[in-house]
Amino acid sequence: CPIQFASNALSVLKEIDERLFDRVMDKFTFTGIRTCGIKDGLRADGSFRMTEDSLDYLWNPDAPADWFVKFPLKECADLFGLPYTGVIDRPDLQDILMDECQ
Repeated sequence: CPIQFASNALSVLKEIDERLFDRVMDKFTFTGIRTCGIKDGLRADGSFRMTEDSLDYLWNPDAPADWFVKFPLKECADLFGLPYTGVIDRPDLQDILMDECQ
């Protein structure tokens, strides 16, 4: 079960304990570098695709409206100099924390 760390949480972790931050990063999978947001499953045709931003669906009933809203996680992290949002597997995080607490 993955545990998500947002950019702001990662930056706090780095400020508090850079060694712990580095250990977490060794097991980390970045998700904030991908297209993130809310897919509109009610209007999507069921096929999987990552379409470009388009408002064509507003006047073209045959155009897919896949994304209801997108979150610019990468752009915001870049703007403020934060690490990218991502996940770490729960057992990996638990092992790191248990080791750090000894």
